[in-house]
Amino acid sequence: MRSHVTIVQVRAADLQPGDIVNRRGPERTGWIEVERVESLPDQTLVVHDTEDRNSFTATGYDLVWLQTLLLLRTNSHLPLPD
Repeated sequence: MRSHVTIVQVRAADLQPGDIVNRRGPERTGWIEVERVESLPDQTLVVHDTEDRNSFTATGYDLVWLQTLLLLRTNSHLPLPD
């Protein structure tokens, strides 16, 4: 089944494992899958990707861009069933 991707802004503190995020905005590159979010003693968060190559730091209130999916029920050129 196909899906429609919508990009929304969320706080870094609300990230969960499996989220697909970009810290630079809704750009074509820079997207990572969140493996885990680590909290440091100074309240800074470290967002780790699945390969630990593109991890980044953020505060809890920093905005990151999150991909959300809406499943498409039919093809775009076919009418919806009643």
